[in-house]
Amino acid sequence: MGASALDEIDKQILEILQKDGRVPVTKLSEILSKPRTTIASRIERLEKLGYIRGYRAEVDPRKLGYRVVAYVLISVARTGPVGGKSSQVLLAEKILKDSEERDDLPWVEEASVITGPYDILLKVWARSIEELSKFLIEYLPSLGGVVKTETLLVLECVGERHYWPLKQ
Repeated sequence: MGASALDEIDKQILEILQKDGRVPVTKLSEILSKPRTTIASRIERLEKLGYIRGYRAEVDPRKLGYRVVAYVLISVARTGPVGGKSSQVLLAEKILKDSEERDDLPWVEEASVITGPYDILLKVWARSIEELSKFLIEYLPSLGGVVKTETLLVLECVGERHYWPLKQ
């Protein structure tokens, strides 16, 4: 079922839940002028079909002390796949895992395998320039396969979107 298979009620439910995942089903049914049971079953169907992947609190990283945002481009030495995964995917997975498990590393919010002159793009949140520097100068070179990196510091975030348009 693609986005085109969603009807207007499904789209309205998704739009509302993206803005407030805690809105009660009763309130949704009032907003959409539909019975509560209809809305509840539609939400359950959207969850089962994977349109709704989960519900979570959106936390401001700056409130947690993350003051520096950077995009890090990584060029990777290419080797054959291991377990069906490319060297780029394996390295990106390791960086994500280490960032989650180690307190001495910045938080890596995203890791993507990309096209172009680099292989991996990271979105990194660091508590300080020193923490980011250590990540770039000590941690990344210690990983096998990192050929070169380029870092882009974010000076100002103009806008972040955490919702998807449901236009056709």
